[in-house]
Amino acid sequence: MRTAVVLLAALLAPLPVAADEAPSPHLRFGIQTPNQNTAWDDLVSVWKEAETLGYDSGWVYDHFIPIFGDQDGPCLEGWTLLAALAAETSRMQVGVLVTGNTYRNPALLAKMATTVDQVSHGRLALGIGAGWFERDHTAYGFPFGTPRERARKLAEALQVITKLWAEDHPSFHGKFYTLEHAPFAPRNVQKPHPPIIIGGQGKQWIVPLVARYGDGWNAVVGVSPEGIRERRDIIQAECRRLGRTPCPTTVSVLLPLVAITDIPLAGPAVRLGARAVVKKEVAQSILAGSAGDIRDRIRAYADAGATEVILSMRPPFDRDLLRRFAKEIMPSFKGTR
Repeated sequence: MRTAVVLLAALLAPLPVAADEAPSPHLRFGIQTPNQNTAWDDLVSVWKEAETLGYDSGWVYDHFIPIFGDQDGPCLEGWTLLAALAAETSRMQVGVLVTGNTYRNPALLAKMATTVDQVSHGRLALGIGAGWFERDHTAYGFPFGTPRERARKLAEALQVITKLWAEDHPSFHGKFYTLEHAPFAPRNVQKPHPPIIIGGQGKQWIVPLVARYGDGWNAVVGVSPEGIRERRDIIQAECRRLGRTPCPTTVSVLLPLVAITDIPLAGPAVRLGARAVVKKEVAQSILAGSAGDIRDRIRAYADAGATEVILSMRPPFDRDLLRRFAKEIMPSFKGTR
């Protein structure tokens, strides 16, 4: 009798899944459309199509001049652009990836962010970082400072923003910013406030801020899967030190999407060629090659802890590439569409 029960249990048990057939981790997908060398009509068109295709989020960047190519080229301002795009979409999460803290007083930024949260009916994520593009600062007179100074400013700015979003008429007196019994209305649509996504890779000063103030971390272009694991450990260790539970687990990774093609060795060739114009780490993060190759590269980031992949697109935006990615890559991580 016991033998029969064992045999029956074996027959009814699910078959083991082979290693190469293991289900992919569930991921969100977004797009980042840099606001340079493009026009409003093109941007709103590609955002609307991305929303139709099932992308989860849309992001612009926060620079006043192009960060690649001709620096005298056109570049739209990110936050005013985001407000307009929020009004033209209805489902995607929207944000700036990431806001340069050095460009605006944090009280002003908190008010801007809340306005976009209202315009979008609760779809804003506040992406914010310390600021890194020195040319923006020197061209327009924004103080740049050292990496340590920018990190300290970011930490204070996050205190100001979270106080305005959470407290009644807060006051604050820091080295860089102050509040005096500050009123703040209307409140955010999202409760307790829009998610704060801190972008950067600095292990000493920036990444630990995620544990103290953030709801998620954005791994900038060039952070490898191994780098994601290392920095997630830093965030978790800082959460333990602060006694914060639950610890933020949202991790988005920004990856340049260049080509989906079955041409042999196209991916390695593209990444090798890119090393002539960008850092090796950035070149290595480029998505190019067959759909299978790209799925494998994305899976490596997901296995390291990424929960969202944001595709960095360069203008003029390749709509066919966006469609192919949605059709050939995304279903493996999001289920059949």
